Amino acid sequence: MNFGRTITFLSIFAYIFGINVTSPAYADTRPISFALYELGYLYNDATKAGIDKDIANELAKRSGREFQLEYMPRARIWKKLEDGTLMMTGSGIQNDAREKFAWFIPCMQLKNYVIFNKDEPFRNLEQFKASNKLVGVIRSYKHGVAADAEIDALRSQHRVLEVAEQEQLYRMLQTRRLDLIVALPPASMFYLDQFTIRNRVVIADWFPDPPIVHNLVFSRKAFSKEEIAMWRKIIKNMVADGTLKRIYAKYLGEKYAVDMLKFPDPGGN
Repeated sequence: MNFGRTITFLSIFAYIFGINVTSPAYADTRPISFALYELGYLYNDATKAGIDKDIANELAKRSGREFQLEYMPRARIWKKLEDGTLMMTGSGIQNDAREKFAWFIPCMQLKNYVIFNKDEPFRNLEQFKASNKLVGVIRSYKHGVAADAEIDALRSQHRVLEVAEQEQLYRMLQTRRLDLIVALPPASMFYLDQFTIRNRVVIADWFPDPPIVHNLVFSRKAFSKEEIAMWRKIIKNMVADGTLKRIYAKYLGEKYAVDMLKFPDPGGN
């Protein structure tokens, strides 16, 4: 092996991607356990594809670390991050309780939109509220303060159908057992495509709630503050060179990709 050439290649690689390969973040050679969960184009276990998987593969390439990807339920993911038996996951939402056991690096923002058939008589929230139409939601899912207040008001009128799985909502929309869905684009676009009904629906923004920031999540038991600084730098470089935008556009198109990138600066200067 020509070690001179190898060192030169690594130096060039580090320069291009802004990586300090001598930092503690890259001294650890353990495989990184990364959990994937089901949410349409974020990840679908039947197709073995999605945004989170593509991001994990890019992180592996840029860091030089081996990533071991595993599909699991979200509740189990948070428990394993807390006890340190899982190192990382994608598209997680930050809160005070989770900050005690995990680091968060912003990587996208997502907003809940309403989806309904084009031939429905309503075109805005007030018209929908004045009708007797039904809205479908995932049980226990939080959509945002304003959206949930409207959904709660409809629930008191027995106009909310709650289901356990995303796929059920779109099957019921297809068969007109419900009239409107509130959902994030990675889920809605995936199932609208799966049921081939994207061209027959309207997608609209009815609620003033701000987009929800989604993060890469790192167990505090697996990563130090210094290591997280290096991962922040990698994510920042993926924004700057257009990699994240290409990943998002691959699944959701240019318009949603642009909106998803309007998240807070991940840091890493």
